[in-house]
Formats: sequence, structure tokens, C-alpha cells
Amino acid sequence: MLRALLSALLLCAALVGQGVQLKADAQVLYGAAAKCSQPASVDFCRLKKLTPEWKLIKSEGVDRGSARYDLLMEDLNKRIKRLVADAAKTAGKDCVLRKGDIENANGLTVVDLTEQIAAKLEGS
Repeated sequence: MLRALLSALLLCAALVGQGVQLKADAQVLYGAAAKCSQPASVDFCRLKKLTPEWKLIKSEGVDRGSARYDLLMEDLNKRIKRLVADAAKTAGKDCVLRKGDIENANGLTVVDLTEQIAAKLEGS
């Protein structure tokens, strides 16, 4: 009986802290939230404003909804996701989401990778 109780407690302890719970409209930029043990987040809006694609959209007044806007936004998203994946791998993180998308971290520490990625964007 004691062994069964101890086994159940160990199983519960192992399950707590695995994965994170997300808000309904959450965006996973890297990894999988359900199996996450090392979560991270980024300020996507800040990173977006540092990309050459966004600067071009703003400087040339590219209309939202136009084909050019859509293509630039696709390139912007690819650039950020590539940089996020690189930063996550370097930092040993298995899941990266937009800041504020985690509803419950289940006791896990969420690291912010925004500064590392921003430095790369500003340097390019």
C-alpha cells in the first residue's frame, strides 16, 4: 500500500511541470508547448519592428492586405522564427511563445529571449 502511494506521488510529481497551458490564441514560435520543460518567450511586436521587412512596410507605406504586404509579412515571420529557433537551441529551450501567451507555466520558469534576438536583428 505504501509503495503504491509512493509510486502515485512520484508519478504526479513527474507530471506537474511538464508542458505549459496556453491562451486560446497563443502562437508557438518554436517547439511544442504540451511537452515543454524549458519554456521561453519573446516580445514579438518589438522584434517585428526591428526587422528590415517591417521597416520597409513602414517607410514605403505598403498597404495592409496587398500582395506585397503579405509577402513581406511572410518573410518577416520566417526571419523571426529562424532567429527564435537559433536562440532557443543556444539557450537550451524547447518551446518559445509570444510574451503573454502562457496562461499557466505549471511551475516552470519562463525565460525571455527578446534581448538576444533583438541584438541580432539590430546587428544585421
